[in-house]
Amino acid sequence: MTNGMTFLAGIDDLPLRTGRAFRPWSYSVSHRCLVLRTWEDDTKPALELEFKNVLAMKLRRSFDPLHVSEVVDGVPEIDEFADISDEDREFFRTLLLSGGTHQGFVVCSRMQLVPRWG
Repeated sequence: MTNGMTFLAGIDDLPLRTGRAFRPWSYSVSHRCLVLRTWEDDTKPALELEFKNVLAMKLRRSFDPLHVSEVVDGVPEIDEFADISDEDREFFRTLLLSGGTHQGFVVCSRMQLVPRWG
């Protein structure tokens, strides 16, 4: 999805905090790719937060502001829901998404924040 563009932050740059509001934009079942996107703004580019190889997710209709952090020790309810095998566990990361009051999560192998003009 990045079309060779430089990304602003990746999964190794967590925690990620942004003051902009994000909403679910698209999900491709065949590619297991989830995109959250900011609203359009004439003065700055839209931002897309892309999650690749998504195994499980729980999302709100928006996250305002958005905070993304990694779960280090696991959350039993998320682990049970995602049903990751022990041999695959090293390839996936559990990310908590928060909009202040409410939380969601994404279990994926990659994440990147990308600017989108126009």
